[in-house]
Amino acid sequence: MIKLKKVKVSAKEQARRNGILLWAIFVIAINFLQLICKNWLTTIVAMVGTIYALYRIVVYDNPRNRLSQKYFNWQGKKLKK
Repeated sequence: MIKLKKVKVSAKEQARRNGILLWAIFVIAINFLQLICKNWLTTIVAMVGTIYALYRIVVYDNPRNRLSQKYFNWQGKKLKK
């Protein structure tokens, strides 16, 4: 059996990973709801919810993406906190 080394993760990175997990659970839940109740309203809610969750994960909460309003200003320069 191969033992892998445990890598220490910072509190900020752990919070980011927990946020990604919550958005993934949210997407799974709304798409499961859409599978159970097939009508146009649940389809639209699932589509918009999935797109918003992807935006939050890929753009907004990503510290390396210069389009992130959380970490960069409108010019693409890092915010000073």
